[in-house]
Amino acid sequence: MKKSFTLIELIISVMLLSLLFFAMSKVILEFKSSIKNLNREYKNFYNNNLMIKVLYYDLLNASKLKIVKSKNPNFIRLYLQTSNSLYNIPNPYVVWYVSRNKNSLIRIEDTSPITLPNENFNFIDKFAENIKVFNIYKRKNKLLIFIKENKKPIFFEMIKGD
Repeated sequence: MKKSFTLIELIISVMLLSLLFFAMSKVILEFKSSIKNLNREYKNFYNNNLMIKVLYYDLLNASKLKIVKSKNPNFIRLYLQTSNSLYNIPNPYVVWYVSRNKNSLIRIEDTSPITLPNENFNFIDKFAENIKVFNIYKRKNKLLIFIKENKKPIFFEMIKGD
């Protein structure tokens, strides 16, 4: 007599395999979701670090610095001339401000002094959106930079000679 599987054994094995595939598909979907969330968090972290680094070096290397209050008390405009350039411009003029479009934090770099609301600039960078507060507090030779998005606030202090 030939040894073979019975119909009930085959049905049970097919049911067990289908449960295993169902469970694995859930695991794979969760894994994909986790990867997407991690990529988004990494991108936010990288963009915030880049923004802080560029702003820090702009302020650190500034030869001229002017902080102007805007109509909104939560925002300032920062005008400076610095040796820090993202586009290899020698001693560029730079403006940091929050635009009305999605409350975006914008950095403009140009070879000549910048006047706003003119929009004919070659080098414009958007560093963040949904900014609630962008302010710089100056006291003697100290600067406190405070930026608040929807998430945690970003702030740092630096000593700047006059």
